[in-house]
Amino acid sequence: MLRWIGYLFLLLAAVVLGSDIYAWLQSGGFRLSALGEWWFWADKDSLQILQPAIERHVSVWLFESVIQPLLEWPLAIEFGVLGAVFWLLGRR
Repeated sequence: MLRWIGYLFLLLAAVVLGSDIYAWLQSGGFRLSALGEWWFWADKDSLQILQPAIERHVSVWLFESVIQPLLEWPLAIEFGVLGAVFWLLGRR
C-alpha cells in the first residue's frame, strides 16, 4: 500500500513539473511553482485561515519555522521527496 502512495506522489510530482514546463514554454521564463501558489489557486480562503489558526491554537514558531517554508518550496520537489519516502517505506 505504501508503494502505491509513493507512486501517486511521484505521479503528482510529474504532473506539477509538467505544468511548470508548460508555463515555461508559454512565457519563456522557467521557475518551479510553490505549494502555496497551488493551494492559493485551489482554495485561497483556507490558506488565509491557516496562519492565524496555527499561530493562535498551536504555536507561532511552528508556522514561521516549518509551515511557511513548506509553502514556499517547489511543489514538484516536495511531492517527489514524499513519493520516494513512501516508495522506500513500502519496499519488501
